[in-house]
Amino acid sequence: MFAFSSPLYWYKMVFMAELLVAEGLATYTLKKRPKFALRAVLCVLGCEALAFLCPVFDFSYNAVYTSFMFLLLFAVTLCAMKVCYDEPWVNIIFCGIIAYTTQHVAYETYNFIVTASGLQGFGVAYDSSEIEYNGFTFSVWLGAYGLIYWFVWAFVAYRIRRQENLKIDNLPLLVFSGVIIAIDIILNAIVTYSGEEISILIYTVVYIYNLLSCSLAIGMQFSMLGKRIAETELAEVQGLWDRDRKLYEMSKENVELINVKCHDLKKQIRALRTASGEVDKDALREIEQAVNIYDGAVKTGSDVLDVILAEKSLYCEKHGIKLTCIADGEKLDFMSKPDIYSLFENAISNAVEAVSGIADPDRRIARLKVTCSGKLLSVHMENCCDTAPEFEDGLPKTTKGDERWHGYGMRSMRLIAEKYGGGLSASVEDGMFYLDVVLPLPDHSGNEGD
Repeated sequence: MFAFSSPLYWYKMVFMAELLVAEGLATYTLKKRPKFALRAVLCVLGCEALAFLCPVFDFSYNAVYTSFMFLLLFAVTLCAMKVCYDEPWVNIIFCGIIAYTTQHVAYETYNFIVTASGLQGFGVAYDSSEIEYNGFTFSVWLGAYGLIYWFVWAFVAYRIRRQENLKIDNLPLLVFSGVIIAIDIILNAIVTYSGEEISILIYTVVYIYNLLSCSLAIGMQFSMLGKRIAETELAEVQGLWDRDRKLYEMSKENVELINVKCHDLKKQIRALRTASGEVDKDALREIEQAVNIYDGAVKTGSDVLDVILAEKSLYCEKHGIKLTCIADGEKLDFMSKPDIYSLFENAISNAVEAVSGIADPDRRIARLKVTCSGKLLSVHMENCCDTAPEFEDGLPKTTKGDERWHGYGMRSMRLIAEKYGGGLSASVEDGMFYLDVVLPLPDHSGNEGD
């Protein structure tokens, strides 16, 4: 049972350590239970103790026993993760399969390189007389595991980290990916513990098969995460559109009411000027200047765009921001009003917010231009910027800290542009941020809906 001279006896402890590291990389952003650090330390020690106590007999060098042993140790680590993380079993199993697949690919890569280098016989693994342990084998082990673990952490597990709450709802695909890796492990054990020498050609084919099988399993899990992220982002964008639709209706009513009140105030001001009583002229001038903000607002030909500009004018006046607009708003009538509101409200709000933090008042400038050229409608927004934002997927990343809950405004604008067959681009040059949206004009313009 305690066959200390057996390489397999000690390898199962190494296997446990490798698997726990892979699981840690895949799960460390999940919801943790209280006293997580203590739980994690105790679970690691417990898993290694169970691996140490797992018996190895003279008949253990066969595919059935070794496959059962490694899958049993894997099941133990799943229970350990459940103790540490406050997550459903489906999430624990999902992350566990990713980790086991990662460990298996790293092991296969290391074993293939060592075997192909002539340091052990093909198909005769775990025979201590066949393996020459030296600095080269350690370097290969460190390089293979380090590279593959990093690759999965950077390009697969990052999708787990992007989600506030991991939710796996495609159980058949999860089961299928688990079956793939289980079959691959069993078939690999059959080849490894066959006890016979095999040619390097067959060994290479087996290695490529293992690599492709594991890649397929990882790919399916990657697609599951990608689908979930896309659904989350779409729900967020749709929520923004619903919010914008409601805000537009409220803004329209507010602006109309304010315009009526401003019109009445201007009449009262004129009446006061003609009255015989004493009136402070400076006070009258300030009141008239304030109400003229709305009266002097740009009339673009689009009621929706006029509402947005009227709202933003008060903020810009208060914060010393110069917002200019040259727009042929009538050309926007082929778009629905909620889409117009979402597109321009996000564009103008982003520009105004960006320049509001600029110390130099002469550089607090934002410009909007809407023009037509042939069959194309061009929306150009530009503003000064002191610090160039980072870009991801062609869009500037949010500067509001938590990327999971911010940055959807730009995505919403791009989706609206794509909805009408157009596109969106953003760039920074010489201290200026440029946002351009190009939309094809329909042959027969018509309002698509309110």
